[in-house]
Amino acid sequence: MFKRLLAILICNLAIVISAAGAPSPEDIVTRIQRDGGKFVLDDLWNHDSEFEAVLRGIESANPRWLEVAQLLKPFSDAGSSESINYAVARALPIDPERVLHMIGHGFDLISLCTSPFDEPEPGVAEAYERRALSALASLRDPDLKSLASECAKQVRLQPAAG
Repeated sequence: MFKRLLAILICNLAIVISAAGAPSPEDIVTRIQRDGGKFVLDDLWNHDSEFEAVLRGIESANPRWLEVAQLLKPFSDAGSSESINYAVARALPIDPERVLHMIGHGFDLISLCTSPFDEPEPGVAEAYERRALSALASLRDPDLKSLASECAKQVRLQPAAG
């Protein structure tokens, strides 16, 4: 009896500990397959810390996290769509080739080739612009050169009116 109770306690503790940690891309993909993308995105949206963890994963440019972005995107609305777009755009300086390949597959050039900040601290948008432009200029895939050029035009910050 004691061993059975201890086993149940350990299993419950393991569930609590894993639930407290950030989700992995595999966790999210499994949830989408099991519960559907709309349900999963709505649930993430209603749990800020979990949604933020997913966005940070997408921003990392990890291929599995970018897959999560593509799986969630069709179910997004205004707020969640902008958040996902910004997360993928923040992945642009890290893996421009993979991000550019997402254009036309649930994402468009204008959404991903932008300054992905609403009200950044001074210097943040400028630093992003430099990193993104450098990454786009370093692309070697000839099939992406034209798209990278168009993307760079969109990423460039507009001079302040004055």
